[in-house]
Amino acid sequence: MKKITPNPPSPSASDFFASLVFSEPSKLDAISQPILDVESAAQDGDSHSLFVLTPNIDTETLLVHTRENLASLNAMTDDLIAELVGQQRSKALAIQQVVMLSELLVNRALEQVAPSHSTPAHAA
Repeated sequence: MKKITPNPPSPSASDFFASLVFSEPSKLDAISQPILDVESAAQDGDSHSLFVLTPNIDTETLLVHTRENLASLNAMTDDLIAELVGQQRSKALAIQQVVMLSELLVNRALEQVAPSHSTPAHAA
């Protein structure tokens, strides 16, 4: 009878992460801690923050980008819903409803901040 598995078996991804956790727990703690103050993290040159917003971005720009992100998320959930049935479809529809409500809130805020740019993202 031939042996199918290699000798020794090749390590899996979970073995790698387990070895990281047990061999260097301080690295895991540093990676897993949330960055609460983005501005000070950017000033300190924190190497653990992947995305940092520039502190001087105006509110209109933030709202426009948020609106575009929500419109994209709405389109992606719409595609996903078409492929789902049953309980998963109901959950995806609930997620889409939250996205749509968030879009309405952002659009209203954008109307108050910059009335000339109040057209919805999907109408552009």
